[in-house]
Amino acid sequence: MEQIVEQLIKLNRRDLLDIVGILLPIVLTVVIIVQDIVHFRRTNELQKQIHNRDRAKQYHDDILIIYNTFYEFCDTIFTSGFSYNVESGNYNLASTWINNLNTLRISIGRNQDLAKLIFGRSNKGLYSIIEDRFSLSTKIIDKYIEYINSGRLFTVSENAWTRVSPQYPTQVPFRYNYVMLAQDKSLYDDFMKLCESEELKEIQTLVKEHKEKHSYDNFDKYFEEYFSLDEL
Repeated sequence: MEQIVEQLIKLNRRDLLDIVGILLPIVLTVVIIVQDIVHFRRTNELQKQIHNRDRAKQYHDDILIIYNTFYEFCDTIFTSGFSYNVESGNYNLASTWINNLNTLRISIGRNQDLAKLIFGRSNKGLYSIIEDRFSLSTKIIDKYIEYINSGRLFTVSENAWTRVSPQYPTQVPFRYNYVMLAQDKSLYDDFMKLCESEELKEIQTLVKEHKEKHSYDNFDKYFEEYFSLDEL
């Protein structure tokens, strides 16, 4: 009887080992699967965060490009000295900027298309403001180009030099010498007045309007929410 019991115990032990042998790989497999799922979810979440971060940065950069279009305009028209060359009748220097003006015009058009993609549906009010300002920038550029290419700037400049040159006190070559002209304030002021024209006055009026439309209340404040650090 005891031998039978011992045999049964041995058989039960074998069955237990067999069960453990069967279940252990299954348990290990389940553990590995769970670990893979957790890893996948964490990796997927990290990828989403990276994607969202990159997308937010690109979105911010694109809006900054649109906003900075005004300063790009100012750099080409004013900071470069181009507007002064036109106002002082310096036809040669003004003419060298024609390509820059055309490049600026293309850039403004491209940035307006970008603004339409970003704000055309999501913020129609802001896009309407951007479109109005960019159209005015383009109009000013076209007026400058027309004024130069039509020959009007050259005609005005030649007339100014013809009127002023005989008034210079010495016999040295004076015509087209802006350095010498600047040294005589009275002649310089007379020359600048002679360089005025109806076309130039129209451009200057548009430039003044352009500046007012880019003031904080008329332009900047509409971009504040897009530059907030909390949004990023």
